[in-house]
Amino acid sequence: MRKWKKTSFMCAAALAASLTLAGCGGGSSNTSASGDSKAKGSDEPVELSFSWWGNDDRHQATQKAIDAFNAAHEGKIKVTGEPSGFGNLEETFATRYAGGTAADVMTVNYPWILQYSPKGDGFYDLDQIKDTFDFTQYDTGFLEFGKSNGKMQAIPYGQNTLGVYLNKSAFDRAGIKEIPKTFEEYKAAAKIITEKDPNTYLIVSPTFRFAATYYLQQKTGKGEFADDLSMNYTLDDYKEALAWYKDLSDAHVFCSRKDYIENVGNDPVSIAQNPKFISGGYLGVLEWTGGIASNAKTLADKGDELIVAPLPVIEGAKFEGTMAKPSLTLAISKDSKHPKEAAEFLQYILNDKEGTKLMGSTRGMVASKAAKASLEEDKQIEGAVKQAYDFTKDAKVINNSPIFENSIFTNAYDTNYEKFEFGQSTLDETAKAIFDATTEQVAKLKQQYGK
Repeated sequence: MRKWKKTSFMCAAALAASLTLAGCGGGSSNTSASGDSKAKGSDEPVELSFSWWGNDDRHQATQKAIDAFNAAHEGKIKVTGEPSGFGNLEETFATRYAGGTAADVMTVNYPWILQYSPKGDGFYDLDQIKDTFDFTQYDTGFLEFGKSNGKMQAIPYGQNTLGVYLNKSAFDRAGIKEIPKTFEEYKAAAKIITEKDPNTYLIVSPTFRFAATYYLQQKTGKGEFADDLSMNYTLDDYKEALAWYKDLSDAHVFCSRKDYIENVGNDPVSIAQNPKFISGGYLGVLEWTGGIASNAKTLADKGDELIVAPLPVIEGAKFEGTMAKPSLTLAISKDSKHPKEAAEFLQYILNDKEGTKLMGSTRGMVASKAAKASLEEDKQIEGAVKQAYDFTKDAKVINNSPIFENSIFTNAYDTNYEKFEFGQSTLDETAKAIFDATTEQVAKLKQQYGK
């Protein structure tokens, strides 16, 4: 299994002013869901809120875990769930955080740790809950992703790895028995499939940026941003990525922007909710491993099989891998009046045998050793989910910078590529627009974070 460690590629801790790995200890990884907490001076139970986002399967699994925890803590602790979809995540979080109305236990996107806690004081200091939460179930290097300025601000749930996931049944129906391993082989497969249905595409990428960065990492051997937040890609790099993607889109390997807008909409959506993927019009997806359980179930419900495909490698690649990041992190609000009880809840859903079984694989790969053992025993790591675990373990990865998912960057990629595809700008103009927008935003972020 990969040992997580700081490298020249970015992790949240690399942005901190200092890095001191806090000693991690804790209670049993299989603690009972019972407790003895009550609001001080009251017979009323301590009330906690827990916010997260996702698809219906994640909502249902999480609510079952909450219900079980509440039943075991009846009269002592009561957790109320606050689920949401994938829309407007950043805006919603920012509003609640600024207004002091964030949940006691909150789901936090990896980049938000740096954004909201550059000094390590934006969330509750999790070093204070070591007697309640068992940090020893996690690789110490991986826990660095939850640190800022040397302080434990969030618990990283698991690794999210970008990969290609295919509807094998759709390939079988098209007479393609051998899964493509190179982009040239994908082109050949697309030619066969589009002869039967010219509106079919092999791979849908929810955002052009995923594919472009995949290409540029392999081409340069570097992530988009260096440790000091400076840019690693040149104007010519962006130009090459645009031409590469457009060529594969014209060949129906990658979905065109026009087809995506017509069949899905303007905004990225989970592939499990993508009607054209479900119907077989898109035969695969370039996406994070975090959604594989949902995606596999969506296809299984119609009798199709999802598989993890070999990573295709571009010609002349300096790096034959992909990108990775923590799938999500979990934090306790710095304003929570009940951090100990919040830690008990986190221990239950992240490390406890029964709690982790109820949470399942709806958030992707788990990093907790106790959780993984529980899911394996419950036979929840099978099929495509097991393939994703194996893929995650073996894949060569470049870890994303915490600023990678800044919405300004993604918007610059997607809006300008759309203009290019629709003939509203030239290749040179489009590359310059992306390069300039990225340069401008990087300068702002470097100033904001003192880099």
